Amino acid sequence: MDLASAAYATPATPSAPAAPPSTGPGAAGRNGGVPLHLLHRPVTPEGFLLDAAAPVEQHFALSAELPDDHAVFNDGPGTFHDLLFAAESLRQAAQFVGHQYFRVPAERPAVFVSSGVEIQEPTPWRRTGRPAHLSLDITLKPIDVVNGIPRGLDCRGGIAIDGVACGGGSARLLFLMPGVYRAHRALGRRESLRGAPARTPDAMDPGPAARPDRVGRADPRNVLVGPPLRANDGEFTLPVLPAPGHEVFDGGPQGHIPGPVFLEASRQAALTVAAELHGFNPAHAVLTRWWASFRGFGEADLPLTCTVVTREPGRDAAGRPTVQARLTFSQGGRALCSASATLLQDC
Repeated sequence: MDLASAAYATPATPSAPAAPPSTGPGAAGRNGGVPLHLLHRPVTPEGFLLDAAAPVEQHFALSAELPDDHAVFNDGPGTFHDLLFAAESLRQAAQFVGHQYFRVPAERPAVFVSSGVEIQEPTPWRRTGRPAHLSLDITLKPIDVVNGIPRGLDCRGGIAIDGVACGGGSARLLFLMPGVYRAHRALGRRESLRGAPARTPDAMDPGPAARPDRVGRADPRNVLVGPPLRANDGEFTLPVLPAPGHEVFDGGPQGHIPGPVFLEASRQAALTVAAELHGFNPAHAVLTRWWASFRGFGEADLPLTCTVVTREPGRDAAGRPTVQARLTFSQGGRALCSASATLLQDC
């Protein structure tokens, strides 16, 4: 993602481009270099005069051409545009706005407490072989404002493709003081190590990756889960694989597990179980809804697992099979993330 390519205060008054923040969890740059254009729609005089937002609810618009030949976002059956691209665009825009427009100091990393995204109408998401345009109408509401600087943001976004409303997303993020961030990381690491097996080479090895076609991918580099480690009464536990050097899924210099890993691993793990239990075909299954709450930082150098439980499949309004899954990501005895995911069998 390149939010610096165009950051505007008003349609007629361009501001000087500013680099997106690069510190903290989920820092901008995980959209694989796809350029985005961000437009501020200020509702206060300060927004027009200072290219900055007063600490009240503000509105932004983001636009991008959906990638057509991307190593991650176009890897797989090629039937639908990737929901991960829309989710990361929304998340990264919220972080950028917090630092650039709400004046949050750059040394305060953005930490997501919760995040979610959904497809409300599948038709616009279908790839047609022609260029398609994504737009996001974003509303950001500051929370816990101190001396004019918010300590967090509530984010809502409406998604449209080629002008047709077809999805939405939301998130809550906090901007942590550097000392608080370091303390949270240290405490979480100690808790994970306390509940983890001894760090022998065998214990640290997550095992082989799943076959790409079993998780809706073609490139093995984009596979984030392995075959189930165990299954008991419909509860499956899968290893989540590290992705060092990956343009979207690598933890970067901070050494934490980035947000895109949780979304994509949720999709792949839910799809693995849906295929095993309910006969879903990975080549024709699409993630239509994902919601997650985060309880702490995941460390990129410690084993991560995902436990999946699915409900009995149902049908959507068009009669197509759907299945809902509950997922828990854990390191040692510590739960990092609780998520829900809905898959649609589109065939």
